Amino acid sequence: MKTADNHWYAIRTRHDSKAESLLAEECEEVFFPKEEKKTSSGILQRRAIIPHVLFIKTSHDRALELESRSRKEDGMLVPFWIYRYHKDEAIQIITEQQINLLRLLTADDTSRCEIFSKTDFRKGQRVRVTGGIFEGYRGTVQRVRKNRHVVIEIEGICLVMLPFIHPDLLEAIDSPD
Repeated sequence: MKTADNHWYAIRTRHDSKAESLLAEECEEVFFPKEEKKTSSGILQRRAIIPHVLFIKTSHDRALELESRSRKEDGMLVPFWIYRYHKDEAIQIITEQQINLLRLLTADDTSRCEIFSKTDFRKGQRVRVTGGIFEGYRGTVQRVRKNRHVVIEIEGICLVMLPFIHPDLLEAIDSPD
């Protein structure tokens, strides 16, 4: 059921695929980021990008009700827990912008993030993307395998490295606005 009161929530479960199919019937939308990888024997397999984490779009009350039902024996039979904020234990809303970022980064046609030929960005510096498909996203410059990447945090759930962003499309920012 689609309503303006629906938001995205991240859930943790040990049974990702089963939870995905069961929750698809219960929620407006379910997003379970996966990628295709070849095994050593050459077989193509789909696997979770963020193991045991799915995103559901539903209302606050419905999310809590589903979580409660998931833990009862006569409930959904797939236990899961909704991510909560550390400070007050309220369930954590994942913004539409963060979900869109995850969708972009888990699409089949993306490439690794690297920042080239710009020496004025230092490790730990906050930056904003000023153009391209990632325009408006904010992150922190980090070194990963000797290359600089823009890393965006989805609070308490995961860190995401953006695909290649030309340094001309980045600007330094002072605060996490």
